[in-house]
Amino acid sequence: MLNLLQIEWMKVKGYKAFWIFTILYFFAIVGINYTGFYINELTVQSMPASTFLLGTPYGFPKVWQTVGWMSSWLLYFPGILFIMLLTNEFNFKTHRQNIIDGWSRTQFISVKFVFAILFSVVATLFNFLVALLFGFLTTGSVFHFEGMENIGYIFIQTLAYISFAMFLAVIFRRSGVAIAVFFLFGLIFEYLITVLINYKLNLSPVGYFLPLQVTDVMLPIPFGNKVIYKDSPAVYILVIASLIYIGAYYFFSLKKFKTEDL
Repeated sequence: MLNLLQIEWMKVKGYKAFWIFTILYFFAIVGINYTGFYINELTVQSMPASTFLLGTPYGFPKVWQTVGWMSSWLLYFPGILFIMLLTNEFNFKTHRQNIIDGWSRTQFISVKFVFAILFSVVATLFNFLVALLFGFLTTGSVFHFEGMENIGYIFIQTLAYISFAMFLAVIFRRSGVAIAVFFLFGLIFEYLITVLINYKLNLSPVGYFLPLQVTDVMLPIPFGNKVIYKDSPAVYILVIASLIYIGAYYFFSLKKFKTEDL
C-alpha cells in the first residue's frame, strides 16, 4: 500500500487544482472561524448580557465544537477536490493504465480511500490547531481537555463527506454531474427530506440518519442545539452510523468499479 500511495502522491503533487483547492480550504477554515470569533467578540462588547444566551463559543471547552461546526460548512471544498481527482482518472484513462501496469481494481479504489483518510487526518489536525488558537485568544479562556472528542467527530465528518463525494465520482464518472449531485443533495434535498421525515411524517429521529445529516447532527451548532436537535440520537449511535456509511461508500464504490468496463 505504501508503494501505491507514493504513486498516488506523484499523480497529485503536480496537479495545480489540488493545491489551489487545498490552500483555499485551509485558508477558509481560518477565515470562517475568525469571522465567527470577531462577531462574537463584538457582540459581547456591545451586549455583555449576550453571554447568557451564546455562552463563550470560542472559549475552552466549547471551542472544539464551535470550530468543528463552523468548518463543516466548508467540507464541499475537499469533496469537490476528490471528485475531480477521481473523475480525472476516468477522463484521461489513467485508471486503465494502472490496471494494465498490474494494479488490481481493489487496489485502485483502496488507495483512493486511504489517501482520503490521510487528507482527513491533516484537515483534522489543522482544525485542532485553529481551535487552540482561538481558544487561547478568547479572554478568560483556560485550556481544557473537555469536549476534545469533537476533534474525533471532525475527522469522521470530513472523511464521510469525502467518501460520499468519491462514491458519486465512481457512480457518475463525470465531474460536473457528480459535483452537481453532491451540492444539490447535501445543501437542499437532504435537508428537505429530513424535514419531511422528522416533522411532516413525525418519524423523528429517522431523518437524522441520512448520509450527510448524520455527521452534521454529530457536530451540531454550539448554541441552541438543545432546541434544534433536541430529539437527536445519542452521539455514539451517530458515530456508528457514520462509520457504517463510510464503509458502505467504499464497498459500493469497489463493487461498481469491479463490474464496470474500464
